[in-house]
Amino acid sequence: MAMDTRERILDVAERLFGERGFPATPLRDITTEAGVNVASVNYHFGSKEALLAEVLERRLKPINARRLELLDAVEAQAGDGPPELEAVIRAFLSPPFHSQRAWGDKGRNFLRLVGRIHGETNEEFRATFVKQFDAVLERFTAALHRARPELDEADLSWRMLFMVGSMAFTMSWGPELRARGRGGGRDPEDVLESLVLYAAAGMAAPAPLGVPAVAATAR
Repeated sequence: MAMDTRERILDVAERLFGERGFPATPLRDITTEAGVNVASVNYHFGSKEALLAEVLERRLKPINARRLELLDAVEAQAGDGPPELEAVIRAFLSPPFHSQRAWGDKGRNFLRLVGRIHGETNEEFRATFVKQFDAVLERFTAALHRARPELDEADLSWRMLFMVGSMAFTMSWGPELRARGRGGGRDPEDVLESLVLYAAAGMAAPAPLGVPAVAATAR
């Protein structure tokens, strides 16, 4: 029963945070829709901020674990050589599509929340999200650097940001594109492959003019 209550609170919080944002969602609205009292939230989570952290961790922990598992396999296959660029990118992008069943009913609330977070100006809201990614981004940035050693750290960091932004926008707005009949009936797997190719092309592009490439000896 306690576990049912906890999951019900998490489900409602995920939906309301996604619809309204973190600051605009009173704790009382969550408890009312979940059919519990404020004491239940305090008992299970301790605070509204801790509730947000749990909402994110519930979805992101298995996603990030799968990302690292896939990256381990890519790096093992590469051995002492550089990992395949497209394989590294696919390892990062595919788990969110698969674990949330992309645009199905189960994943929709979380995708809305992800879209909200990326457009959110509230620092606490964003910081809670970013904290879930620190270790993963470090591993993937290092792998991408081995795949593209001629790019300097700053350029690689920007390209990583572009890739994450493209992923978040695609996942949160993909259903809208399909609903308007402009998505060509593509299923999430097809969209994922297009996104991987798009991101790989961006990562493979030469350094922009005025930005010196890292010396080839860095290889």
